[in-house]
Parts: sequence; C-alpha cells; structure tokens
Amino acid sequence: MEEWIKNLWTWLLALILAAFQPLSVAILVLMAVWTLNIIMGISTDKNNGKDFDLKKALTAAIQLGFIFAVLFVISLATTGYGEKELAFTIAKWGTWVVSYFYSTNIFRNATQLWPSNKAIAFIYSFLTTEAFGYIKELFKMKGK
Repeated sequence: MEEWIKNLWTWLLALILAAFQPLSVAILVLMAVWTLNIIMGISTDKNNGKDFDLKKALTAAIQLGFIFAVLFVISLATTGYGEKELAFTIAKWGTWVVSYFYSTNIFRNATQLWPSNKAIAFIYSFLTTEAFGYIKELFKMKGK
C-alpha cells in the first residue's frame, strides 16, 4: 500500500511541476541530479572499498541517452499532429519523475556515506515513504 502511495505522490508532484515550470528548468534539474547521482555513486563505492566501475558509468550515460531519446520520440509523435503543448507537458512530466528517482538514489547513497546524519536519513525516509510507516506507528494505525 505504501509503495502505491509513493508512486501516486510522485506522479502528482511531477504533474504539478510540469504545469508550472518551463521545460528548460526540468532538463536543468535532470542534468544536475544525474551528475550528482554519478558523483554520489562513485563516492559510495569508494567508501565501501570498491574500485571505479566503468560499466556502471556507461550504464548511467546510456540511461540518460535513453531518456532523451524517449523525449525526442514523444516530441516527434505529438508535434507532428500540431500538439506542441502536449509534447512539452509530457516531456516536463517525465523529466520530473526521472529526477525524483535520481534524487532518491542520491539520498540512498548519502545515507551510506553519512550514516549518522539524521537530516539525510529523514529526507531519504520521506522520499521512500518510510515516513508513512513512522506516522502509522505514531498513531498506532493498523494496516494490512
């Protein structure tokens, strides 16, 4: 149930951001979190005694390329029918969703790098909806 709630909130937040932010902001945020995700992943691997893995770096680059390829295909498919606004909305929405998942991974890596940092742990728990479990426990709600 909590996973369903997380997905719903992710899509709703992305929809709101898509409505009120230009595509350039969404792409800038995507590039920033993609870069930070790579840096945090390398740092976490190094902290855990693992060497730099070129395969992981190439996979990250391929994933970003795939995201932009999907955005390009969406743009071609919608603007060909004169639906330019729809193309921008879909592109912004998808970009914000992908940025959310990169951010979640950044904070997952950060909790491994700084395990005693309560702010990072709270943000990660909030992003992964573990916070809902804490709230349920606080109010002694029983769920299936």
